[in-house]
Amino acid sequence: MMRKKSGIIWKERFKYARFRTWLIVFFIMLSIIPLVILGGAFFGVSKSALIEQAESHFIQNAQKTSTILDKDLDYIEEFSVKMNADPRIYEIFSGLDGKDPVQLKGASDLVGQILLSYLPWNNTVYSTHLLTSYYRFGEENKNFYPPGSFMNSEAAKLAQEAGGKLVWIPTYSYTKMFQVDRMNEEYLEYGNLFSAVRKLHPSNISSGRILHLPDGIEEPYLVVNFTEENLRKMLEEYLEEEHPAEYFVATSEGGIVCSAERKWNEKYRDNPLADLKFESDTGIIRKLLHGEKHIIAYSKSQVTGWYVVAAMPVSALIEKIVGNLLQVMIVLVLVITVLSFLASFFISKKFNSKIYKPLNMIESVGAGNFETVVRYHLRDEFAFFYSKLNEMNHNLKNLVHENYEVKLQKRESEIMVLNIQLNPHFLYNSLNIINWLCLDGKTEKASGMLLDLSRMLQYTSKNDALLVPLRGDLDWLARYLAIMSKRYAELFTVKVLIPKEFDGLEIPKLFLQPFVENAIVHAFKSYQEDGVLEISVEQEGGDIIFCIEDNGCGITQERIREIMNQKTDSIGILNTDKRLRMIYGPDYGVSIHSQIGEGTTILIRVPDNRVLKKPES
Repeated sequence: MMRKKSGIIWKERFKYARFRTWLIVFFIMLSIIPLVILGGAFFGVSKSALIEQAESHFIQNAQKTSTILDKDLDYIEEFSVKMNADPRIYEIFSGLDGKDPVQLKGASDLVGQILLSYLPWNNTVYSTHLLTSYYRFGEENKNFYPPGSFMNSEAAKLAQEAGGKLVWIPTYSYTKMFQVDRMNEEYLEYGNLFSAVRKLHPSNISSGRILHLPDGIEEPYLVVNFTEENLRKMLEEYLEEEHPAEYFVATSEGGIVCSAERKWNEKYRDNPLADLKFESDTGIIRKLLHGEKHIIAYSKSQVTGWYVVAAMPVSALIEKIVGNLLQVMIVLVLVITVLSFLASFFISKKFNSKIYKPLNMIESVGAGNFETVVRYHLRDEFAFFYSKLNEMNHNLKNLVHENYEVKLQKRESEIMVLNIQLNPHFLYNSLNIINWLCLDGKTEKASGMLLDLSRMLQYTSKNDALLVPLRGDLDWLARYLAIMSKRYAELFTVKVLIPKEFDGLEIPKLFLQPFVENAIVHAFKSYQEDGVLEISVEQEGGDIIFCIEDNGCGITQERIREIMNQKTDSIGILNTDKRLRMIYGPDYGVSIHSQIGEGTTILIRVPDNRVLKKPES
């Protein structure tokens, strides 16, 4: 019944806890929803402003990079023009026998020196050659053109159509362009090239008139080759560190010349710029690339006609502002949550305190504590209700004490006395020992034991008071110990260290006996000798503490819990604890402390109810 009432009280308390929880949620939602709306609006405005600022910034970057690339590549135009008017080139080709290998080799060496003289020391060119259908003039160790392969290539065709102008050929496969099928691109450092090609018209103006190559002499093509790595290094040199954009050099049709990202082709299976349309020399395009929104800035090169393109995902652009905004939002949410919790806590506490007061008292009364009262101020609007509740609790306490506790205490005391009187094992063992003493002729000892047993039975049968003086109980205990000592062949020693000043202490009858018996029967069960049982007492403020200590085998903590929770057949200890709590209140009773192999200590706390004698006048 008590557990059922306690469960009802906790259920009611949970209902009020739910009220507090809903109040907290309401405050938090009331504060956070406007914050989220404002944060979203702020994010939208910031995002638009940031995108506009980024577009302007990336256009400037693209223009700057394009200008720098033009500066780095512009000397090729100047170099190719000078080659047309160089008299040394004219002299070499005007008198060259295209079928004499020795003459061709010497001419190639001269051409190589001339070409190197035109290139600046810090150039980024991979290789430079003059090509004809019958021979390659210039550097020997770079690039191999099979006979006739160049003249049949797309590069020669474009240069021929340009009519003597410099043509820039976007990145191409060397082996495919010149039909070098037996070479593996993976082993060529020039597997992918882009080139500047110009058909030369060598002339000599040193004599004051312009001399061109005679008819029938083949005019060479100037081919300046760059690897992808050459152009990539140019891009990387001028790009910002940790730039969020991907930079490309692309043709006007969207073909990729070079990417600043070394492994861009692994990242994109297809050309991401293939369908771009550059409508002006400089501009911005917003486009969906591979399922993600991008801002694409571009700027045209005046030298090559190609475009420098910067493609940046919008998510990378707003990532920083999102991170900062989230941090601010999280801090504000935490602050608002704490403030909302505190506000709702104090409001609900103030509101519920009126209800918790009687609930707490009802819970305590249900647990058997009738001393609980509701504390209140006379000006409290519930003062009349609280006073009537306290009055009801007081009357209930008196009723329970008069009609239940007193009878229960007396009944338990009588049951314990009867248990001791009628314990067949104790009586049988005691009489059996007396019989053997008589047979051995030890009549005096047998008589002493009979006398002790008679006085013990007399004490338990005639005295039915709830509380008895401590001295009478100690006398009974001494006789009990004398019989137990004979029964167990004096394998233990008992020390009773209780001063006479405690003789007048009123205690429940035979309250020490279960603990003494437990020590003798269980603690010394494995002993042959040297068992020591010590009973002492000390005063602590207004309480008296009895200490029963043995040096026996000890008790496990699990066993102690079983004893105190009535999960064993050792009911004497539990009954004594209940009697003490019922008589004196919940602050008194029994506690057990034990260590395996070292012994057990039992502490019994009772109030000091001795009557002080008035000093004689």
